[in-house]
Amino acid sequence: MPRGGKKKKGRNRNNTKRRDLRPTNNDGQPTKNSVKGSTAKAPFNHNGATDGITPNFDAFQQSGKALPNSYRTVYSRYKAATKRVFEYMQANSPEKNHIPREQIFVSSLVTTADWMVESRIPVDPDILKDLKFAIRVRSKVARSVYGGGDSGHKYLLDVLIYCWKNLDSLPRAEKDIIREGKEELDTNGEGRSRNRFEALKVTGEEDEGEDDDMDKEIFPSDDVPRPTLDAEAVPLQGLLDERFDCFMFLVALDDLMRCVVEKHRIVPGYADYIVEEGMCGSAIAPCLMGAAIATNMAIHQVRRLEIEFELHNPHISTPYRLLSTIMLPKRVKEVVQITREHGQNVCSVKDANLFFGDCLECSFRSPADPENRGSVIVSDFCSRFGVDGKGSEDIDKILFELQWLVKGEVPLRSELAIMEKTNITSHGWIAMSYIGGDRAIHHTIRLMQWFGSFAKETEKGKHFNVVPGFFGSSPWQPGRSHKIHTDLDELLMAEILPKLIYLCRDGVLSDKCTDLPRQNAIAPLWSCLRRFARSPEKPVRWSTAFAVHAILTSILETDKITAQVAVVCEKTFNSYFEQLDMACEYKKGVDGVFDSTHFQSHLRVVQYLKELGHPFYEPRARWNPLCAGTNFLYLTYFGNITVGTALIDDRSQLKIVLHLYHALIVNDILKSGDIPLLDWLLDGFENSRTFWGGPLPRKGKFVEQFWLGMRGSFRVAEKVMADVSRLDDTQLSNKNHLEMIEMLCRNEASVTTRLDPAEFSTSFRRICNRDYHDVVDKYHSKKMKQEGSGQDGYAFAVQLNDTSQAFVKEHGLFAFNLPALGVHLDEFVCGMSRFFKWDQLFKGTSLHDQNPRLQHPERIAEAYVFAHDILGALDQAKDPSELGRIKDFVTLFMCPFFEKLSNHARGFIWFQIAGWDIP
Repeated sequence: MPRGGKKKKGRNRNNTKRRDLRPTNNDGQPTKNSVKGSTAKAPFNHNGATDGITPNFDAFQQSGKALPNSYRTVYSRYKAATKRVFEYMQANSPEKNHIPREQIFVSSLVTTADWMVESRIPVDPDILKDLKFAIRVRSKVARSVYGGGDSGHKYLLDVLIYCWKNLDSLPRAEKDIIREGKEELDTNGEGRSRNRFEALKVTGEEDEGEDDDMDKEIFPSDDVPRPTLDAEAVPLQGLLDERFDCFMFLVALDDLMRCVVEKHRIVPGYADYIVEEGMCGSAIAPCLMGAAIATNMAIHQVRRLEIEFELHNPHISTPYRLLSTIMLPKRVKEVVQITREHGQNVCSVKDANLFFGDCLECSFRSPADPENRGSVIVSDFCSRFGVDGKGSEDIDKILFELQWLVKGEVPLRSELAIMEKTNITSHGWIAMSYIGGDRAIHHTIRLMQWFGSFAKETEKGKHFNVVPGFFGSSPWQPGRSHKIHTDLDELLMAEILPKLIYLCRDGVLSDKCTDLPRQNAIAPLWSCLRRFARSPEKPVRWSTAFAVHAILTSILETDKITAQVAVVCEKTFNSYFEQLDMACEYKKGVDGVFDSTHFQSHLRVVQYLKELGHPFYEPRARWNPLCAGTNFLYLTYFGNITVGTALIDDRSQLKIVLHLYHALIVNDILKSGDIPLLDWLLDGFENSRTFWGGPLPRKGKFVEQFWLGMRGSFRVAEKVMADVSRLDDTQLSNKNHLEMIEMLCRNEASVTTRLDPAEFSTSFRRICNRDYHDVVDKYHSKKMKQEGSGQDGYAFAVQLNDTSQAFVKEHGLFAFNLPALGVHLDEFVCGMSRFFKWDQLFKGTSLHDQNPRLQHPERIAEAYVFAHDILGALDQAKDPSELGRIKDFVTLFMCPFFEKLSNHARGFIWFQIAGWDIP
């Protein structure tokens, strides 16, 4: 159990609007108006992949849409900024009345900048900001590609820096007279709402004095030489070419993969810390969940980037076309020249680039793949453009060379020996730290494309029989991997992909089962794998490749402890469900708790999640660091928090216990820290206004807010308070309760209330609702904020930091197995009823007759008497000496009960966190 009590801290409220879930009846089933049809499926069992019946998840499907991420990605912001610079420079060009806009070239920017300096024309300060942003983006891409960028990009960057240096020396125009009537433009030329992360800018960042914080390498303080005007006129549109978009996309992927790498590099060190501190192995769970949060947020971000990239460049719809755009511009020009000399129809650069992208796809596919068009792709292209026999032979030769180039760049094991005899250097296309070189993501794409063909030919319900040793040494041994390509090929193709795709085709994540609620928000990793499993023959998408590459990255970063992590994670995961089984057995048939169909239906939902760890799947497929962390995440945020809060307070036991504990602390009968278990629960639920009937109640409001928290009417709360005010100083039990209790059973709906986790868990709100409206940047310097504000990478970092910080603060709540703990809290309430002899008060009464729909009328009665006698006394007491019986209850029953419960914490704490001792 936790050592000591919770730390004192301010009780800031979460003013988020409560999101109602779909209504359910008293049996815990969705009402007819809330669900169209049923998602419950028939029993299934595909070769041991799954067991049992899929429960009904309709009551837990997210209501309403997740809040959108309204900030713009780097593509739209870069293009909007660059476009504004173009329009501004064109408007101030001395040639604007003599040269049509479509004939203004990049060199015109230099001429315009010189003319503005000579004429001392005041410059719009916002244009300088746009220009600086464009330079930063281009510089970042240039540093990430070819060690500084090719000659074309270097020329464009030199022109932009020269323009900025000259314009920065000019006086600033008045802000109230510039841009009158102008709207901010996005890439479509339409006005957009302001970026929500503009609130994160540091006050004063628009001041002239920001020069001191600039990167001197990008924005030199010395004079910049005038660029030599390019002999080949480059139109202004050249600054917005699709090739640069491709570079930007890969740079964004590299940045996101860096986040995955850094989060998983923490795991081995934390594992050593666990051993040094003598903690349980389960303490690795929150570390893996933290890494999984970052990785799944990154996967979601890649999906957004992928969608926006395709909106801007719809023809570059596959990774192969993007790689062709970047890597094969000379080959593209060769094909264009061949079609001019030997063809009848005009072939544009775009047409040739798409052709080469599709040729790359053929080279990445297995020769036996039915989707491989390698045998006909050249003839189809030549027929389309009327290329004669000589031209067709030349293009065929280029394709043959391309196939060898691919084998040299991303070789499989069977091709390594042949490639070693050539001078081709492998994995050099993407010169980036985290998705290139030894971590080449396009190598993973080739392996996935090969496996896709194999998966398509394998019937659903059948196992994938991969020949051991074809892709690497078999069996794969941990502790020997130094790079992702080659070293992890056999592991990916023989163990991970076969089992994960089987899980998505025939297991708990398959279409045969109902969709798990909130899986797209909590586990985008699963969504990407499911999409690949549905159509494995299609070209691999970037987001899917990123997800699988992230799995391999997590293994590479934890290679030496991968086997130990798998064993510990499986044990920790299973312990959660063992605790559920123990709790159910412990209270089975006692006090009618398990007669509740509401409890049973919710319990089945949680127990079904055990399928995620079904022993059919290879441990390294189920329990590699990323998949293990994602399993823990889903179990935590959906199973333990979303469903678990409905179980821990199924009969208002949590509400009664915490309202009592809080009132005892306010009355100085107990102090914070006396019962650590309740301190952590109080700390976890203190921000839920639904739970407390408003803010945390003060003395005089205990009764009112408890009953409002019970979803009771304000009229009843007023009546209870009026009755309490007439109590004698010594009177703690009223024999005239029955009339009031019978009325409550007739009119009040239920003791069961469903809490909205978004009210008390910030990390839940961030992850499940994607609500980031109130994030605060606490980690970036002023310079970093200035350079990153408004960019998708910066916004992602702010969101991740805030979410991770919230997750760490909420460890104490997540470590509890809430459904199992709810059983013990219910036992406490029943014991309190016996201590005060409330059970004798209701003995012989027929409360069920008042409302046949009500499953727990005795708990309604107990809640009323508790509010009247206990909270009422605590509300009214002027001196603790007046509360003799309550103090006796605390001393004789409450403290011993929770001390004994804490000594059996392994029954309801499923992973350990730092600072806790678990007996």
